[in-house]
Amino acid sequence: MTASGQLTSYGNAFELGFFSLGSTNVYLVIRMKNVATKDIVWVANRDLPFTGSSTILTINDDGCLVIANGRATYRVSDDPSSSQNVSATLLDSGNLVLRDGNMDILWQSFDYPSNTFLPGMKFGYNNKTGKVWSLTSWLDQADPNKGNFVLKMDPKKSNGVFLMRGTEILWMSGPWNGYGFAFMPEMLSPYIFNYFNYSMYSDENETYFSYSVYNSSVITRFIIDVTGHMRELVWFEESQQWMSIWSEPRQFCEVLNSCGPFSSCSEDTTSCRCLRGFYPSGKQQGQDGGCMRRVALTCGNGDNRDMFFRMNDVRYPVSSTQKINSSYNFPSGPQVSNSDAKACREACLSNCACSAYAYNTSGLCLRWYGDILGLEQLSAKDPNGRTIFIKLAASEFDNGRGANWYLWIISIPIVLLVFLPSSYIVIRRKKRFKNKGDREDPSQDILLFDMEMSITTSSSDFSGSENPRKRKRKDAPFPLFSFDSVSLATDNFSSENKLGEGGFGPVYKGKLLNGQEIAVKRLSKWSGQGLEELKNETMLIAKLQHRNLVRLLGCCLEQGEKILIYEFMPNKSLDSFLFGSNSEGLLDWGTRVRIIEGIAQGLLYLHQFSRLRIIHRDPKASNILLDGEMNPQNIRFWVGKNVWW
Repeated sequence: MTASGQLTSYGNAFELGFFSLGSTNVYLVIRMKNVATKDIVWVANRDLPFTGSSTILTINDDGCLVIANGRATYRVSDDPSSSQNVSATLLDSGNLVLRDGNMDILWQSFDYPSNTFLPGMKFGYNNKTGKVWSLTSWLDQADPNKGNFVLKMDPKKSNGVFLMRGTEILWMSGPWNGYGFAFMPEMLSPYIFNYFNYSMYSDENETYFSYSVYNSSVITRFIIDVTGHMRELVWFEESQQWMSIWSEPRQFCEVLNSCGPFSSCSEDTTSCRCLRGFYPSGKQQGQDGGCMRRVALTCGNGDNRDMFFRMNDVRYPVSSTQKINSSYNFPSGPQVSNSDAKACREACLSNCACSAYAYNTSGLCLRWYGDILGLEQLSAKDPNGRTIFIKLAASEFDNGRGANWYLWIISIPIVLLVFLPSSYIVIRRKKRFKNKGDREDPSQDILLFDMEMSITTSSSDFSGSENPRKRKRKDAPFPLFSFDSVSLATDNFSSENKLGEGGFGPVYKGKLLNGQEIAVKRLSKWSGQGLEELKNETMLIAKLQHRNLVRLLGCCLEQGEKILIYEFMPNKSLDSFLFGSNSEGLLDWGTRVRIIEGIAQGLLYLHQFSRLRIIHRDPKASNILLDGEMNPQNIRFWVGKNVWW
């Protein structure tokens, strides 16, 4: 075949020929013929381009497929087992094959992919021959030479896929679960699942991933581009363009080593931060080596025994880098076992190599060893947030046993900077409230509120035996908070503190000066209740005391606002556990029974044993909140003429 000739597949889907890519360099390529963009799917001589118009493709006397240009030749295929009657054929799958006279395949281009993975190709490795089917990005858009990024399969039998830059792992697909890769949920989305048939084959000789399309009219290709992103593309004939149906890595924090070891990644700020007890080991926290321990683990007992600090709202990391061979470091996942929370903690504490542990509601103990990689800090509102415990030396904790002197040097100025302005504000507010004198309903500063000081209910509270004047004075202890203090507690009702929004208005997370957290419900302006009616009803609600009812701490009625203050429930609502997408959030049956019993106890109190006639008319999963110990709390019942709904 000459430089101006082409070899076309039987169905005109692909063509083989010599083409230049924006320069005088000439490459032997296979490209798609049935799409307007003529995309290249394979390059034979990506590392050795030719120039000029005298280049030819031929089969030499040894039966090898070679590119010849004057005296220079480039062998495309391996030495065949037979040199008799060898022919080359381009199939409609995009595979260029060499066959002998018996039509047996001697060599095929599918065994030597470049940056494109087509239906029917193999992606994996052969244990017997040492053959590896992997993808390598182009150097740039006009240069098909091998680029910086390689996509290959994990040789540790986990059947996972790694994106690598040199010896550095950037992204992992997770293990194969029988239907798709664990960290690629889009593979199971209805749109993709109904179009593509993904499969994994493994025996003693070879392991490989492959895929096909159910509808042969669908034109698709999978590529790794020059930036290291993987994309599955489908051709849309009407718009005459490719449409990306999924891409990985999707976000900054999904790049495995974006922050390095012992560092947390934040998607909101696309930044990295060293974990507590660690400091940057390079110029930056992240790409220059991550973070290092400030104090080495003691691995001892007694007073010197290592301890753990708790991190909430995280996505679980992968574990340490472990040597598989002389070329690559592959991360290992956490070690998983069945145990209770105490045994899980002890198992990590007794092993010096254990860096962190987690215990989920399904009774599974997860332990990570070595360097912590890929830990992502999520927002407090993310339903996928989990809790992990990081091991530190005992001296990292302020426990009265002699913390490091430099921690005191850093801490004292910070405490002074925070404490002095806060003290000034508190003193000014107390003075202002004192100058106002005794009022009928004095508004308190919620920042100074002590949640442990709850109001109590006496038998005379609802007896009706007291005159209105006396009852008004008796109701005064119910907290009425100032709007200014509520605004400060929620950072001026910032969107970052917004927990959600229901039919009656948004709910915000607030923080008191003592570190306690609260939930602030800001009722909509169009609420039909008047201020006095709302005040009276909230005072009744606050006097309902039961371990399975969310406590109403007070309200704010200033500046036309109608704001209710509740205790904060860190585990959000029950529906996030029952209907969440992450299987790690599933509840074990023991926890489910305890939650069911708690809900029933709360309803029984409302319906039979409270001093008011109360009917909870909306007991659904989203109206059941869970505290830090997974105890259920009924919420969203309201009073109107002694009927709650």
